[in-house]
Order: sequence, then C-alpha cells, then structure tokens
Amino acid sequence: MSSPAVIAHGLAAAAPSLRAIPNDALLAVWNETLTAFLDANSPERRDLDPDLLQSTGLSPAALSHGLRSIGEGMLRQAAAAELQRPHRQREDGFSLVVLPAEPPGLILQSLLPALAARAPVLFKSSRAEPHFAPAFLAALGRRLPELGNAYAAATWTAGDPAIEAPLHASARLIVVYGGEETIDALEAAALHRLIAFGPRLSLGWVGAGADPEQAALGMALDIAAFDQRGCLSVHAVFAEPDTAPTFAAALARALTELALDLPPGRSNAADRAGVRLAREDADLRGLDWHGDALDAGTVIVDPDPRISPSPGLRTVRIHAIEGVPPLDDWSGRLQGIAVAGHLPVTIRRAFEQAGVSRFAPAGRLQATDAMWRNGGIDLAAEFAYGSGGKPDTVSTTTPSSTRNERGSVR
Repeated sequence: MSSPAVIAHGLAAAAPSLRAIPNDALLAVWNETLTAFLDANSPERRDLDPDLLQSTGLSPAALSHGLRSIGEGMLRQAAAAELQRPHRQREDGFSLVVLPAEPPGLILQSLLPALAARAPVLFKSSRAEPHFAPAFLAALGRRLPELGNAYAAATWTAGDPAIEAPLHASARLIVVYGGEETIDALEAAALHRLIAFGPRLSLGWVGAGADPEQAALGMALDIAAFDQRGCLSVHAVFAEPDTAPTFAAALARALTELALDLPPGRSNAADRAGVRLAREDADLRGLDWHGDALDAGTVIVDPDPRISPSPGLRTVRIHAIEGVPPLDDWSGRLQGIAVAGHLPVTIRRAFEQAGVSRFAPAGRLQATDAMWRNGGIDLAAEFAYGSGGKPDTVSTTTPSSTRNERGSVR
C-alpha cells in the first residue's frame, strides 16, 4: 500500500480535474451515495455494517438513527445550496482532516464543504473506527472516478514523524477532530493553518410553556443518539425548580421506552462503574433519581446549578435553576442547547457568550444540516483559501475527560 505522503501527492495532482466537475454532476453523485449509506438495507450498508457495529459498539438501530441524524440534512436542496457557494480552491494542493473514533459518519461534516470548495483531502481515519470513511469515499469514486482521485482515507499510528512530517509540511490546511493531546501535538507540528474541533458537550433547557411529556420525548433522543458520545449529546438539562421533578420523571420514562427502539450499545466495566457512582452520590446527597438498567438511562434531580460531564450510558442531571445558569467555568466548552419551551433572550445570550453554536428544538439538536457551522467555522471557505503561514493560536481550554468535540482555530 502506498504511504500517506504518496497518496496525498496524488490527491493534490487531481485538483484541476476536481475543479472541472459541474455542480449538477457532483450533487447527483453525492445524493446517490449518501442516500445509499443512510439506508440500512442498501448493498453498501450491508457490506459495511458488520465492521462498523463491531468498531462503534452501537446497536444496529442506534447506528442507523445516528447516521441519519448526521446525513439527512445534507441531502438534496441543502447539499445543492452548499455546493453552489462561491468558495473554490484555485491552486493545486491537498488538505488533511484527522477524524475521531466517534461518532461514525462525522466525515460528512468536513467532506461536503471540501467538495463545495473543490479541495482535495486526505482523511486520517481513527484506528478505533477505520471503516466508514474509506467505504464512503470508495463509493463516491465508483460513481465518479474524479472523486476517487481527489479524496482518500488512510489509517496510521499517530505521532510517527516519518509518516506525518511530510504531510504536515505540505498540507494547505489541517482540520483535526479529537482530544487535547491530539490537538496539542498537531499544533506543535503544523506549518500552515490548523482548525481544531476538540472536546465539547451540549445541554438542554426546559423553559416556561414546555409540555413535560413532549419535552422529555425530544430530550431523550438528544441524550440517547450515539449513546451520548457526540459533541451534540445532552449531558445535563436546566429546568425551573417547579418543573424539574415532573420533567425528570417524564424523561426517565421516555429513556426507558426509547431503549426498546434504540437499544443501548456495548458498555464496559468503567462505563457502568461511572453510572453506579453517580447513583450512589445521589443517594448520599439525598437527591431524587430515576433509572433501572445501568445502560438504559439515569436521571438525577440536582439543585446544584453547576454542570459536569455525564459518566455516559444515557445519564443526565436535571439542574433546577432560576435565572441565568452559571457558565463561567464552561466558556468555550459548550456546543449546543436542546430547547423545550421559552428560552429568554438573556439566557440565550449567556449560552452564546459561552461558545454555544447551535440551538435546536429538543429532539432535533443532533439532526444537523449542511448549513450548520460547527464552532462558527466556515469549512468551505477554509478549504478554499488555506493559509500560507502558521497563524496565532485562537483556542479555548477544554476538559480532557470529555469524549466529544470543540471548535477553535489555531
């Protein structure tokens, strides 16, 4: 197999052919391929799913739901609007995108902007999940060979200077999704522009006028999708004091019922121990909590307004609060808010100042579309124009214990 540097050289040389592809042809291939990968009964998915289920640990139903939540908003008119944007890479060269282990399908959020910019990209797949990206790119290449020449995915051990030094020296742009250690290593090595999406988490808001049962049904989806492993997974919910107990009970019922349709995936001893500790802590503090099976959801009513990352396995704290929640410790660490009921302007502004880049109705937070700018960053423009020199760091501090993504430009 060719080395990543050799592969990248070939991608860079394919830039002129990529620029010559008409929008209509590109849109047709994108729609056909993505539709196939969102259909669990398609030949592509039947070939891919055994490996993907093994690597992700998700249940089949949860995998399909998660892929649809990422991909359905990137089809047809939404994709057409993205591909028609004016940003184009005018010279040869390639970009490097480092993908995380989870959630699967995240390549779509950087691939569509790269296609819109006609920017060749080498994707580094995680060794923990090396299947989706190469399968999707191969399917695009079968339908339109010019795409097979301009996009590729490879897997290698991170930190190998023999492999990575040539890539870091020649990539026009590096985009990385990952933890602080990965981001810090790339920041030290990158010679050109680096965009980092590091650990973040998301929250819920239940305000005045919300129907507790309907809010619970929606919030349960935003908690359960990807088994709470994505940057848009809800870890905690703010609710008014008189609403919190009723909503917590409704949310626990919704999570229990949802576990039948979206069964939880594989869990390990550390995951289960974290949930046990959260339940034991609630007992010691005299807090109300709800939950049966450790992996099917735990809901804790906590009067302390300070938020903390969930231990996972669909565990969420309901923080009873009046007024603006305390967010100073989480500035730059929050990604999205799932909203039920009225969200006051003052509180929305506080979330925005803390770095929140997405607000959506409860149940739709993880259903992103082609127009969403993760962290406020326009990837199509970044792919198109790159950078000739290493920029100053514009970053945020992030808790290394979380498993999700944050957005910053470095």
